Amino acid sequence: MRAFEVAARCGSFVLAGNELGVSSAAVSLQVKSLEDHLGKKLFLRKGNRISLTDAGEEMYPKLAHAFSELSDAAQIVRSNKRSRQLVVSVLPALSELWFLPKALEFSNKTGICLDIRVQEDPIDFERESIDVRLTFGSVFYPEYRQTPLFSDLAIPVCAPSFWAQHSDPEGMLTNVPDAKLIHNKWGPSYASEPLWLDWRREAGTGGAALTSPGFVLSDTSLAISAAKQGAGIALAPSILVSSALFSGSLVSPSSVSLPMKKDYVCIYPNARAEAPAVRLFLKYLDLD
Repeated sequence: MRAFEVAARCGSFVLAGNELGVSSAAVSLQVKSLEDHLGKKLFLRKGNRISLTDAGEEMYPKLAHAFSELSDAAQIVRSNKRSRQLVVSVLPALSELWFLPKALEFSNKTGICLDIRVQEDPIDFERESIDVRLTFGSVFYPEYRQTPLFSDLAIPVCAPSFWAQHSDPEGMLTNVPDAKLIHNKWGPSYASEPLWLDWRREAGTGGAALTSPGFVLSDTSLAISAAKQGAGIALAPSILVSSALFSGSLVSPSSVSLPMKKDYVCIYPNARAEAPAVRLFLKYLDLD
């Protein structure tokens, strides 16, 4: 049942094997044994691709909930061993540009030691003993509690010297070559957003294909750093560049923005919701 639950969540025997530490063939064999036991097909197999059957779709959410309850029970036992420590998993972009100053202040005020893990999604709460996850969107964690941190807008940002060279009166970026657009690829777990083509449509300057791939980076912090160094102009979440805009190391030359498609969220297991350290942390973030 565990092999089935992981395979259904990952959508792949290979990814399920990676999570469980076994081969994809072993996962497939375990699922086949479960199917034989139930007398039902749980997956449709097409080469290396799998999809849930009606029986699988009926069974998966119940099993996911059951394993979540087991995880919660384990978390209760663990909580007694580390009452003055909090393990916080943070999306890379949030860690440096938003969370680190808050983490230092929280630890100084409460005396609670923070174990900060900078990680991409998805993470395994149970295996890694994570108390709280701060990330973008909650699609990977349907069985856990989730509280919105904030919504945000994507805005163009660049170094003052770059804008002095490529400025236009209306702030429509018409003098910025496509080769100087910084693109942030969020990785295989997310659609790459925000997109410059979407921004141009919003600005009313057209949605034609770009003449150059521009400067492509796979990390939001790195994209913002490249903009600071004059490499080009980036689309960045406004909250993550607020301090740079205040200091003047970045400017936002246009009033045109794009709403981010998801909220930044705080995710945590049900069993940890009433733990004193977690309650203090949520209160500090104004989520409690």
